[in-house]
Amino acid sequence: GDFDAGAPRAYSRAFADKAAQKEGDTPAKMKRLGKEVNDMHRRTKLPCHASAAIFLRHDADRLDKMRVVLTGPEGTPYEGGCFVFDLFFPGGYPNVPPLMVLQTTGEGRMRFNPNLYADGKVCLSLLGTWHGGHESEKWDPAHSSVFQIVMSIQSQIMVEDPYFNEPNVEAMRKTSEGAAHSASYNAELQLGNVRWAMLDVLRHPPPGFEDVVKNHFRLLRHRLMATTTRWVAAAGAAGATMQRRLDGAVCELHAALAAL
Repeated sequence: GDFDAGAPRAYSRAFADKAAQKEGDTPAKMKRLGKEVNDMHRRTKLPCHASAAIFLRHDADRLDKMRVVLTGPEGTPYEGGCFVFDLFFPGGYPNVPPLMVLQTTGEGRMRFNPNLYADGKVCLSLLGTWHGGHESEKWDPAHSSVFQIVMSIQSQIMVEDPYFNEPNVEAMRKTSEGAAHSASYNAELQLGNVRWAMLDVLRHPPPGFEDVVKNHFRLLRHRLMATTTRWVAAAGAAGATMQRRLDGAVCELHAALAAL
């Protein structure tokens, strides 16, 4: 589907400025984007399940301005949250990867993952923003695509224990110290998820995705109430203060969900 990227809060200002300069509005780029959008409509369908979904829209007038809403996968600290990303495709596309920024950052205060920065930076080999991956994980103009990018974020970044996405802590994965750090990290992410990817998105849905957001939370409200209640119970391992903070946010969320 499409949306109006010119509406308030609808699209990255930096990307909009690039688009306004008609940066590389080339026939090759637009032809490739048209093919990718058509493929996502017809063949490589984006997932739309209760456990995880991806919703993508492009500007009504320009295919090179896109916005994506990823819902956090079940069983992760991102579960049920709506995470908003903006994409812009520079003139060299598909010979160069698109630009991507995360908009769900708690107004620049929340780092949701070692690969998702509070300033919106998305570290991913496919985007050329992380250089530690295998050559096969890097952007390939012939085969890489928007579909591959969004699926990679949902499956490789939004994982059950994202604390270990940081390369220098991978060795701690099977230690008691690593487990404790991961539990505390997940509790912080769960709190951020409830505050910014659930409550804030419910109150201020991204333009063009209002129905998506409302239906997502309405259909999953009972499951999300149960999940977030479990999060509060488990947060005691991260300390009483964290448990109180999470409990307060979850109470707000339950009230908002009950009102749907």
